[in-house]
Amino acid sequence: MSASVLEHPELVNGANPLLEAAAPYISFDKLPGKLKREPLKGCDWRSVDPARRASLLALGEQHYWPNRIVLDLADTIQSMLRGGLMARNPLSVAEQRRINNLAQADEVRQVPLQSLRVRAGGGIISAITGIGKSALLERTLDVVAPDQVVVHGRSEACGWSTLTQVLYLIIDAPSNGTRGGLLARIVAALDTLLGTDYYDTFRKLRNLDASLLFVTKLLSNHRVGLLAIDENQQDNFDECIWQRSFVLFFLGLMNLGIPVLLLGNPLAFTGLEAASQTMRRFSTSGYYKLAPAASPSEPWWARDHVPGMCQFLLCDEAPPIAEIIEATFGMSAGVPGLFGPIWFEAQRVALRRGGQHICMTRGDLMAATRSPRVTELLAMASQILGATKDQRFLDIPLGPSGKRNEVPPSTNVRVADGVDISSVDGEEASAQIASVMASFQKKAQAKRDKAAKNKGLIDSLSPEDLRAQTVQMEIFAGLQGMQEPLLPGGRKGLSKQR
Repeated sequence: MSASVLEHPELVNGANPLLEAAAPYISFDKLPGKLKREPLKGCDWRSVDPARRASLLALGEQHYWPNRIVLDLADTIQSMLRGGLMARNPLSVAEQRRINNLAQADEVRQVPLQSLRVRAGGGIISAITGIGKSALLERTLDVVAPDQVVVHGRSEACGWSTLTQVLYLIIDAPSNGTRGGLLARIVAALDTLLGTDYYDTFRKLRNLDASLLFVTKLLSNHRVGLLAIDENQQDNFDECIWQRSFVLFFLGLMNLGIPVLLLGNPLAFTGLEAASQTMRRFSTSGYYKLAPAASPSEPWWARDHVPGMCQFLLCDEAPPIAEIIEATFGMSAGVPGLFGPIWFEAQRVALRRGGQHICMTRGDLMAATRSPRVTELLAMASQILGATKDQRFLDIPLGPSGKRNEVPPSTNVRVADGVDISSVDGEEASAQIASVMASFQKKAQAKRDKAAKNKGLIDSLSPEDLRAQTVQMEIFAGLQGMQEPLLPGGRKGLSKQR
């Protein structure tokens, strides 16, 4: 096979205007170099007076250094986007006919699913906050699809007078956990991106059937190459009464050639894990479960992430990498999103000290823990490491033993390294404990209230209404008449009880 075909595998299937809008295919060995983003590289920061360098710390948000555990994920995101576009080549007469048939459908029941089916993959990225799933998604898409929107001119070969292509769309899952909320977010995101007024039409639609078809047509007509739904949580997805409807909607989009990637907290996907068919479809592109580094010596942490983050340095000197890792692991719990703020804050402490030659010390790393930008993160690290019995953060799941893992003795974690708990008197400690318990009880009560509200909503719907709405979603997903429920608790053969 020629080198050109190896570098551009789409050539196997011929030209494709949709793929031309994306960046050339990036081979796996080239991904690390492409993903790196170093805002200080080429910046003459040493010429800036040390007392004013702290303003450059804001550039730290742009710094990105990939580690070995995210490379396969980045390659998967690239493959999802390109695979969906390859399967919907507009130069194909069959594809033109498929798009036209969908555009002419007036309701979900009229959609000829078998003739419109072009299967795309689905995937899941599961991790607690701070692991870097959203940052990875955004950075990868910046690289593989640098132009999110591309306007194509008239093409007789493709059958369009003009086409505005959206290579990818990222939305947050609706906080209220409703189907209408999800569809509305998709429409609003397209309007924000394109400057259109689709939402004005959307809000006038009479029912779910019309809204569902309208949104599907938008995604298909704009040839969206990847739909990513971020911020899936336990309360807005796993515990949501419409979770089955969400899954059916996603499966329907995948059946129409639109890849779907879900990102969120591990607690959001426990229900999905119990459904074999759903897991099979969402494993097409991979079910990735990312976790904090288990120890300070874990390769991706000690050799990739920490050294890579330390490349962003506005001080003239800093402690050796090994010392930084040893000093900060108890504060960051092996979570990238917790290490970054500590590293930036330590630089701020050192820069404020002044002088012409700024040397960051281990003491600066310790002092960073007293910053309001860091203190709450220490509580998260403490819970992740299992160094506290309180589960203050309900979205950080516990392991079977109640701890994530045993803390290596070398880290000497108490509440968190660098925090002198002996300086807290008994009265202050009691107040802190009372505050934590009050917060915990408030969150627990909120969850109970939401569960009761959801139950009331279900009880308000008649069995006929529930059956009709489920059938409607099953028709869209092309699953009407299936005997096995997609989620635990689903009623077998529900669509046959019409």
